[in-house]
Amino acid sequence: MKKLYTLFPLLWVTFTAFAQDGHYWTQQYGTKSMLLSGSVIGGVEDLGAVYYNPGRLALIKNPAFLLSASVYEYNSLSASDALGAKQNVSKSEIKGVPTLAAGTFKLKFLPGHHFAYAIMTRQLADLSFSYKNEVNTDVFDTVSLPGDEWFNGDVGFKTKGNEQWVGLTWSHSLSKKISIGVTTNLVSNSQTKGSNIYLRALSTAVVDTPRVATYQYSRNYDYTESGLLWKIGLAGQFGLWNLGLTIKTPMVRFSGSGNYSFERYYSTMPGIKRQTEIYTSSNQSGLELKSRTPWAIGFGATRAIGKNKIHLSTEYYTAISKYTLMQAQDHVSQSNPSTTEGFTLTDEAKSVWNAGIGAEIFINQNISGFASFSTDFSSVSNDITRFIQNQKESSNNAWKADFYNFGGGVVLDFKGVDLTLGVTHTGARQTIPRVINFPEEGGGGDILDTTQTSDLKWDRWRFVFSFSFPFLADMAKKMQSGGEGEKK
Repeated sequence: MKKLYTLFPLLWVTFTAFAQDGHYWTQQYGTKSMLLSGSVIGGVEDLGAVYYNPGRLALIKNPAFLLSASVYEYNSLSASDALGAKQNVSKSEIKGVPTLAAGTFKLKFLPGHHFAYAIMTRQLADLSFSYKNEVNTDVFDTVSLPGDEWFNGDVGFKTKGNEQWVGLTWSHSLSKKISIGVTTNLVSNSQTKGSNIYLRALSTAVVDTPRVATYQYSRNYDYTESGLLWKIGLAGQFGLWNLGLTIKTPMVRFSGSGNYSFERYYSTMPGIKRQTEIYTSSNQSGLELKSRTPWAIGFGATRAIGKNKIHLSTEYYTAISKYTLMQAQDHVSQSNPSTTEGFTLTDEAKSVWNAGIGAEIFINQNISGFASFSTDFSSVSNDITRFIQNQKESSNNAWKADFYNFGGGVVLDFKGVDLTLGVTHTGARQTIPRVINFPEEGGGGDILDTTQTSDLKWDRWRFVFSFSFPFLADMAKKMQSGGEGEKK
């Protein structure tokens, strides 16, 4: 028999993964760096150096003020046959993406030392999905409940993530060929996930009251944290080669807490099954948070080939053993004290090794072309339990598919301003279980069917219109009494 009180779809397990999805190379920073898919650890030439390799800052001849706010992003997310035959779900949006704002400064009492500041958006997601359907058909089997029923369902899921880094970079040349640098990042991270299921059925055959069965399920958690992490970089220039070596530390968290809420209500009708009605509600706040992030080591090389350049980069992220990120206390059901509910949020990560390649093509003195590719492998394990599976323990991450980044465009070098035009693409496909099938009028089949699947597709296009101002560096030099200066 189809059981209304146990309906709980696994459909959107991956849709709720984007707030923190276990990928490390999804975001790129800086004008040229974006078009090179981040493959610039060895030869970054803009203020993306504060992220990719702070050691390069002392070797950049004219570090300009950089504003990468004019980046427009088109996201599309779709699941074919998501809720049964011909029940497809999709969502798309276009928005502006503030990815990096950075600038340089010097301290006159520290000649030869270079400084920069940066504000980076490491993560910004606000995805909410809902589906509503109403049918009049034989939802429940005819033996337990003959005749048609009105069946109405609302399914909603949300995920929000906002991670910001505020960085301060110091860099200094150890010699004419080698420099070192460190970026100290203040990290602020907030995450939210939730699911809401509302199901209602009205029997047209039962004349005795009550004739309505309802099921309501809601589970949500959120947390905020802040801390510090460091990126250490070493850069060298040797003839036609630019080389870079970086180390990223785990975050040292100095504050963090979480909240958890759970609600489940069920009322039955005659003829379905003798099932105890349910009333369960719990709200817990100020939960202790214990997060972990990986070490990372990166290496990059940029080789000049005539007036062209080839960029190669790779970065290895360490694994994180399974641990408890947040623990909600067990709580009893108000309607049945013998039933307890609890929640343990876990996290873990596989080791990941990403790599990328980019080409910088000389067209003329004012125009350069770019093309690139890089991997963005998922650190999510294969055997995790996802939050939406309604288990007492679940993982904070869910997306197992690997991402692949492509980029291309041109940089126009005008007097006083560099203009970047380009496009980047990241996407992935994944097959996910489809456990709920909304009934169709005149159709049959179980509402629950664990053998069915749905194909999920995600695409992100970014259209880059960025500009930098080398002349601002010259203006800043003139304002600094006794300051050092560099000319382009």
